[in-house]
Amino acid sequence: MYYPFEVQVTPLTNVRRERILPVAGEILVRVGEHVEPIQVVARANLPGEFHILPVARLLGVSAARSERCLQVKLGDEVRQGQVIAARGRHRVRSPINGVLTASGAGRVLIEAQPTVFELRAYLYGTVTNVLRSNGVVVETTGAVVQGTYGTGGENFGVLRSLVTNPDKPLRAKDIDPSCHGTIIIGGSGLDDAALERAQELQVRGIVVGGFSPGLIPKANRLPFPIIATEGIGEVPMSEPIFRLLTTHEGREASISGEVRTRWGIVRPEIVIPLPAETVPPTASPGSTPLAAGALVRLVRAPYAGQVGVVHAVPPHARRIETGARVHGAEVKLGQETVFVPLTNLEALR
Repeated sequence: MYYPFEVQVTPLTNVRRERILPVAGEILVRVGEHVEPIQVVARANLPGEFHILPVARLLGVSAARSERCLQVKLGDEVRQGQVIAARGRHRVRSPINGVLTASGAGRVLIEAQPTVFELRAYLYGTVTNVLRSNGVVVETTGAVVQGTYGTGGENFGVLRSLVTNPDKPLRAKDIDPSCHGTIIIGGSGLDDAALERAQELQVRGIVVGGFSPGLIPKANRLPFPIIATEGIGEVPMSEPIFRLLTTHEGREASISGEVRTRWGIVRPEIVIPLPAETVPPTASPGSTPLAAGALVRLVRAPYAGQVGVVHAVPPHARRIETGARVHGAEVKLGQETVFVPLTNLEALR
């Protein structure tokens, strides 16, 4: 049996997200409390940067004598540019605002004040667990679409579709002032002008099928997330994903461009909260073997981005165009059935 990599494209499911602080801190909500995406649910003080200053060398004195040249004491707050040691016309100034926390061997350590990190809920939902001083768990019901590639952090806004079909690229002329504060949906990709226009109008996020590798450096500097549902390159958005997103146009959604490929895989996603009395159970990732009837997405040319249904999973390897013998599946794409190597398939659930 083969357990394919699974991509979540679900019209209704239970969504459970752990919201974790980078360091232990203070939890601001209780179990059972309803939260909103921008609500701060926890906060923590992050240690500030520090600088080591070689006072003795800068003043041209011995380590022992440098202690007598100090003009501040341990524990004193210092300002950027403030003189902390002097000898004659020589001065040593603090490079940052901070506190003098250590000195010795002709050197001093200045540590910046800690910065406050605020953790937001990310979703409309309910707090179902508090993880001591480390974070919380927020749950909701709704639709979930996972992407293949993403940039940026998290955001929240109203979904706005700017194309009529999934193979149409997103262009700058499509993005007008009504897109301000929205998550815009394109088709096969976008260009540099579209990115600039989106930034100018302060959109909250972009979802497209493919993403040109040449745009990655610029996208990483933008203040909003971008998600490519199919991957790198100009690739049409798969029909089930496009249909699911455009069906919910006008609804509020959470978007995350975070990607992590190891130590707990995280994929970029769009979560659309929806009311529901009963929610179908969601299978664990990788828990269902590939079998006839499974909905799959093809991830390599010449069928990249297309979605089909598995017709059969032959037990024996077959020879493909490259000459290699591989295990694969027969996938029905419209009226055509093609043999696809198992490694070129992702299960949609």
